[in-house]
Amino acid sequence: MKNVTLLFFLAFLFTSLQGQQDMFPPLKGYKQVSDYPVYTPDDLWDYINGAADAYLALGFIDLNITEYRKGKQSLKAEVYSFGDEATAFGIYSLERSPSYDFIKVGVQGYSEEGVVNFYKGRHYVKIMTHSGSKKATEAMINLAEMIAERIEGGNEFPALLKLFPADGLVANQETYIMEGVLGHDFLHDAYRASYEIESDRFEIYLFNSKNRDIISEMAKRLAGEAFNAGDESFKYVFEDGFNGLLFMALQGDKLLIISGLDREKSALADRYITMMLK
Repeated sequence: MKNVTLLFFLAFLFTSLQGQQDMFPPLKGYKQVSDYPVYTPDDLWDYINGAADAYLALGFIDLNITEYRKGKQSLKAEVYSFGDEATAFGIYSLERSPSYDFIKVGVQGYSEEGVVNFYKGRHYVKIMTHSGSKKATEAMINLAEMIAERIEGGNEFPALLKLFPADGLVANQETYIMEGVLGHDFLHDAYRASYEIESDRFEIYLFNSKNRDIISEMAKRLAGEAFNAGDESFKYVFEDGFNGLLFMALQGDKLLIISGLDREKSALADRYITMMLK
């Protein structure tokens, strides 16, 4: 029995390692060097130090690394795996900036000096080099495109992002928060988008769950005695100790929270709630 178990484990390990290597294609003119360990939640801190906290908070699974060397020039490719496309999007969006030079690789990527990053499916890919040459940048983009072809998943953002109205949306600031939304430990799994309408700046949180009971429980804990579980549609405006005034709406399996607006802007909040809950 022990021999059978050992053989099963070795077969599983071989298949897993083979799958990891399949993510890294050959790059013409470069030699592949794969002498890095596979990092897991237990030791990610050893590789990226304090930055590991954000990755772990989004359900990081593992990190595979391969270097591509050509003389003195070296490119390093890192593939971070997460539990699903929402959390992979979350870490990618956390590290991007609206001012970056975005490129169409995977769902979305960007190219900055010495760096090409993108995400697709449940993977976040980072490619980097110390070389500032144009050829090195072209090689990184070429490598990114080939890695993206090998990663499973579509080339579109999470479907729920389409519910955010375009009017006033601050482009490329949407993100995904897995836990501790708005500072509350019972609020989790939310997409957040930023808006600017004239002098008003506010945030909209859309919670990601198809389970009405989970959504209702979050709304109930936030609204307290004012919440009526029997209502098919529930709207509530209240002062929150962490965030000031919040506008909340629940309909079906969709929970929305808007922060950053004064009570005088109730009509503006209601307009966005209505657009998103149609």
